[in-house]
Amino acid sequence: MADPALEGQYPSRGLYQALAVAAMCVQEQPSMRPLIGDVVTALTYLASQTYDPEAHGNSRLVAPGTPPRTKNSSRSHGSVDQRGSS
Repeated sequence: MADPALEGQYPSRGLYQALAVAAMCVQEQPSMRPLIGDVVTALTYLASQTYDPEAHGNSRLVAPGTPPRTKNSSRSHGSVDQRGSS
């Protein structure tokens, strides 16, 4: 799945997390897809992670901060749900 030009120099955990976000975005039912803002937050978080090539065997991501929510259940209370569900 990863670009061969990376020659394996990427955190596999980060790849799997990005694939998980992509999989949520292509759900058949629109109501099961995340809000675009949540997708942006998740991908921004993944892009902010530093990769330690010395720890490549362990696929370590060094995380500065708190991981994002991929689904925003708090927005469904009091605001319009852009996915079409209530």
